[in-house]
Amino acid sequence: WAEPLKAKSGNEATKAIAKITRDDGRYPKNLHIDRGKEFYNSDVQKLLEKHNINYYSTYSAIKASVVERFNRTLKNNMLLTIYNRVNIATSAQYKVDDSVCVSKFKTVFDKGYTPNWSTEVFKIIKVQQINPVTHLLEDSRGESIAGGFYEYELHSVANPDVYLVEKVLCKRGNEVYVKWLGFDNSHNSWIHKGKVL
Repeated sequence: WAEPLKAKSGNEATKAIAKITRDDGRYPKNLHIDRGKEFYNSDVQKLLEKHNINYYSTYSAIKASVVERFNRTLKNNMLLTIYNRVNIATSAQYKVDDSVCVSKFKTVFDKGYTPNWSTEVFKIIKVQQINPVTHLLEDSRGESIAGGFYEYELHSVANPDVYLVEKVLCKRGNEVYVKWLGFDNSHNSWIHKGKVL
């Protein structure tokens, strides 16, 4: 089911849920919703409880993944309808072999001053000339990253060979074993201590 909302408010959400159930004549047993105030308010809760609908949210950064995926599909279909198969030539901002970092998904609990971009550097391996342009990436080990990325999700890296050390784990002679900031433990490595600033 899908129903457009004029505003992201509890009143609008209540009207939309009531319209969907009234028009369809069926009521869901379970409703997976995000933690937004448009769902967690007295009007929506009364309506759901009235029809004995169990509602719940997951407490993770992924949110309501089914809804987010539906929204993406709906937006893509709307875009295709709007452009009506007209090819609009756009030039790609990035090219193959450019080094980029990727936009980070910020959670509710992230501080506003934390970085908006990943510290891991990726290389563009393919630019897909579709509308909108998407980019396929690989990590520093040459492993492809699942999915394509839009230009607004990428940021050029001026010094792709400079990495931040999160902490030195141990020392041996002139070498240090380091954990790299923004990378998992599989990237930990031995480097010469003179390379650590």
